[in-house]
Amino acid sequence: MAIFAGATDTRSKKDTDLKADFSNKKILWVSSYHQGYEANDAIETGIRAQLKGTPVELRTFFMDTKRNNTSIQGQTAAKKAFSIIEQFRPDAIIASDDNAQRYLVVPYLKEKSIPIVFCGVNWDIKKYGYPTANITGMVEVDLTQQMYDLMKSYATGNKIGFLSGNVDAERDMVQMYNTRFFQGRLKPYFVESMAEFKHAFLQAQQEVNMLYIYNYTGIKDWDPNEAELFLSRHTRIPTGSHNDFMAPFVTFVAAKSLLEHGRYAAKTALRILAGVTPDKIAVTENKEVELYVNMRMAKAASFVFPVDLLQTATVISEIKAYLDPDPGTIMPNQYAGKKIFLLDSYHEEYEWSTGIKNGLLSGFYETGVHLHSFHMNAKQENSPDCLKKIGQKAYDAIVQFQPDVVIACDDAAQKYVVSPYLREQKIPVVFCGVNWDASEYGYPASNITGMIEEEPIGGLIALLQQFAKGRRLGYIAGNTLTQQKLVKFYHQNHFHQRMTTTYLVDSMAGWKDAVLKMQNAADMLVLSNYSGIQNWDSRQAVQFIKKHNTLPTGGMLDFMTPYVIFALERIPEEQASYAANTALRILDGTPASQIPMEKNILFRLTLNLPMAEASNITIPCTILKQAEKLIQ
Repeated sequence: MAIFAGATDTRSKKDTDLKADFSNKKILWVSSYHQGYEANDAIETGIRAQLKGTPVELRTFFMDTKRNNTSIQGQTAAKKAFSIIEQFRPDAIIASDDNAQRYLVVPYLKEKSIPIVFCGVNWDIKKYGYPTANITGMVEVDLTQQMYDLMKSYATGNKIGFLSGNVDAERDMVQMYNTRFFQGRLKPYFVESMAEFKHAFLQAQQEVNMLYIYNYTGIKDWDPNEAELFLSRHTRIPTGSHNDFMAPFVTFVAAKSLLEHGRYAAKTALRILAGVTPDKIAVTENKEVELYVNMRMAKAASFVFPVDLLQTATVISEIKAYLDPDPGTIMPNQYAGKKIFLLDSYHEEYEWSTGIKNGLLSGFYETGVHLHSFHMNAKQENSPDCLKKIGQKAYDAIVQFQPDVVIACDDAAQKYVVSPYLREQKIPVVFCGVNWDASEYGYPASNITGMIEEEPIGGLIALLQQFAKGRRLGYIAGNTLTQQKLVKFYHQNHFHQRMTTTYLVDSMAGWKDAVLKMQNAADMLVLSNYSGIQNWDSRQAVQFIKKHNTLPTGGMLDFMTPYVIFALERIPEEQASYAANTALRILDGTPASQIPMEKNILFRLTLNLPMAEASNITIPCTILKQAEKLIQ
């Protein structure tokens, strides 16, 4: 876009190789923050990527001054860092973000002999007296004017606000923004809790026309799922940030690349270890930028983006936006007093069940519906006798709860509860997650409708075929009743036109043996669900596949993405969104018998680039652009 013409993305440029002997060299990275903080982790990824392949010893120290942000705590952390420096005796130090400069570098290391490379220092280095003979680095700057121009193009006026956690760094940011860009017009909203965040956000939308939601650090009980749901229902003005980890919550992100900061710091440290003194290395500013647009927040605000913006930006939350209700279609607490019973076939921690629950929470958000859950645990307690007993308990719980609608997810709920106890009865039932065919349960019925779940096996095979040397297909999964049913169905409907080898295994050893056999028996490989493999070890599986597999691999479940190159996944939130919307239609008075059954239509592509590299498979840009998620 024209407003970002001044920014560049230099990630594709190759760094000049450093020709030097780095044996016995040591670097200490002192971070202002804590491991797990997204910005901090991005810097670490950049540092480690740049040092990879060198013999340099890297040691780290995390000052943790985002969570412990008083000056006394900063000084205490700096003393610990300096003690490590005296013991470790590094050849160079990387110091990231402002507090490492404020509490460590300036008091202890400035104008000393040890070389320092700083990064992540916001805007102004003169306050630290940088650069010096032993200090150089990269200044962190935002594309503030460009972001303002982008938000303003969707705003109804020029009033602008800044909402963030109540921490010193963000207070400094507001002061700097007001001085450099907004002539005091930027109105701050600093909060310390989720309740304060919600109140301030609603207040800001009445007082300003566009709003930075800059950072959630400092909001002590921050809940990302709750925040995303709240903002997806209440965003009415353009919102933005310069932090990529804020992309789920705002309309626009013009993100600085903190990977760039990490790569630069490590590369500069290597130059110093190779003999270049810091005073010969000019201070620079970050140049890389990535623009994100959030379709979910855009839908909430009724924004329509032009094609050139969508072509320029990374588009996120498209599926969530598709599934969210249209703004204004549901009034807050419209269904207060209504009760819905969620009958889930599996256990609460199972990834598919988590997606179903999240989709229902989104569908019922702020509607006033009372949602009660019952989990049958059919993945772990899967004998027929056991499931019959659990089915009786589930039915008793339904009778006791007296719901207005039952939502029944996946096959076990239908087989052991809905079909024997609820079919053709008074309580309306909406099913979802039933694989391929619901007729075996007598669906549809006068009180039952729902969504059939079809796996994208045909699409996955077509994708794998693009990278396969032949047409032979391999299929490996855990030995469960569901997989036995699926394999039989696949052979009848999808595998019959090609030579196919299938293995349903019970153990980790059996799974490894099947993978090895497939290297000669197949040209492409589907790794389906590992449920039923008793001693499954995720780390072993990843290492084994990387070492022994040469075939294009694919899966159809999100939790299989660590083990395959291509994952074409069903979306549990689609099933749940349908179920929630259908339940609300029933609460509005539409009988279940008048609501036709549907099939899922949405699938999510995830690409695992390390797995592709291990199998020597190159993925073209046309497919890379189709992926919603890249594992790197």
